[in-house]
Amino acid sequence: MKSIVAALDLQSQTELVVSKAIEMADKFESELHLVHVVAAVGTYVTTNMVDPLAGIETAVLPNEMDLIEAHKNIAEEQLAKIKADFSSRELITKVLLGTVEDEVIGYAREIGAGLIVIGTHQHSGLSRLLNGETSVRILHEAQIPILVVPTIEQK
Repeated sequence: MKSIVAALDLQSQTELVVSKAIEMADKFESELHLVHVVAAVGTYVTTNMVDPLAGIETAVLPNEMDLIEAHKNIAEEQLAKIKADFSSRELITKVLLGTVEDEVIGYAREIGAGLIVIGTHQHSGLSRLLNGETSVRILHEAQIPILVVPTIEQK
């Protein structure tokens, strides 16, 4: 297995997911890519996209771009800290922009990953079905093995 992607939400218990991803990468002697997706749902990233329903040219408002850039910078800082904390192993970090499922799966395909590692918050099965938890959506769409690491939410 050449590469492994660990999708991180950068919330509580991220270290648990990173540790499990490192364990798997060490076991398979794989490159490890830590990725975080900054969600840009409901915004257009370019200014020349046309809304097919209204036929009106749309654009991202400057405040939206500032907010996206701020989230991206924070995520890069957090990934750099994780990389420093686990300095005994080479880690590749990447911040992606878009929807979590599309970006994680697309990135895994792009680098030829053989495994995706993702954390899941321990909700009930019914809650998962109703909320469409990200890890469940990735499980349905990815064409490679997924390792789901259960995490305990802090209350």
